Amino acid sequence: MQAAKPSSRYVLTGPSGWIGRSMLDVLSRRLGESPGDQVVAFGSSARSVSLRDGRTIRVRALNSIGPADVEGAHLVHLAYLTKEKAGQRGERYFTDTNLSIDDAVLGAMEKARPASVFVSSSGGAAIAASGKDPNAYGIAKLRQEARFLEAAERLQVPTMVGRIYNLAGPNINKIESYAISNFIDQALRGQRIRIEATVPVFRSFLHVLDLCELVLAAAEMRRGCANTIDFCGARVVEMADLAESVADAVGGDIAIDRDTIDFTRPSVYLGNFVQTRLLAMELGVALAPLERQVRDSIEWLVDSKATGVVGRSK
Repeated sequence: MQAAKPSSRYVLTGPSGWIGRSMLDVLSRRLGESPGDQVVAFGSSARSVSLRDGRTIRVRALNSIGPADVEGAHLVHLAYLTKEKAGQRGERYFTDTNLSIDDAVLGAMEKARPASVFVSSSGGAAIAASGKDPNAYGIAKLRQEARFLEAAERLQVPTMVGRIYNLAGPNINKIESYAISNFIDQALRGQRIRIEATVPVFRSFLHVLDLCELVLAAAEMRRGCANTIDFCGARVVEMADLAESVADAVGGDIAIDRDTIDFTRPSVYLGNFVQTRLLAMELGVALAPLERQVRDSIEWLVDSKATGVVGRSK
């Protein structure tokens, strides 16, 4: 882990999500004793966020972000309604809210130049671009990518727009929604793992802390990219492989069961690892193998349940 420059300032939107909390943890370690002096966080409302080391970061409402906040700072833009919100609140609300989130950030950038910008996109944008599944989330992410890349070129701000695929590691915020945490939770509770998928499901995983290190190292180097860049893992695994990795790491006699598989409809959600690896090589960031990612996910889930930080989602 690299240390941040003493003069560096960071602006983070979306501090409460999986990546946001991980980003704050990494920044806290990088910045030392007073992370609050160099980090300004913006969320849906004013509040504070507790870090793993016990310290807190004050969060301001995103609609209060202004030019003075972003000027000369490394801007990490994670705030966005998730894919599930489109179904829960309707496509119009989902689209309008995300446009207003980006409008606030872009409005501040128009009046003051950040040192660098990172925008969190998704592999869902690639799927939407391919025409295979033009859902509201993917289309919204494509629009977001285009807006920030255009602003980066026009304002001459080093900008990286990252299409993030599957993650592992600490701060998972929706245990049942992600396969890796769901499998771990099942193994810890009942010494069994039930794979619900009845089609082959292929994924690769990147450690969330490695993602944060890549983003922050690129920011310090003012590393921009004219196009989107994929953030994903090297090792492609099917859900049965992932379940076996979890069972091995948890230990004990853990049964794995699954219904009959339809091999005619594989689910494939994979980014271009070459892009991730090239960036990691350039920035000197070592990427954790899947085994390490699984162990770190287990350790965090066990610790967080013991301390009441996270519970099973409803």
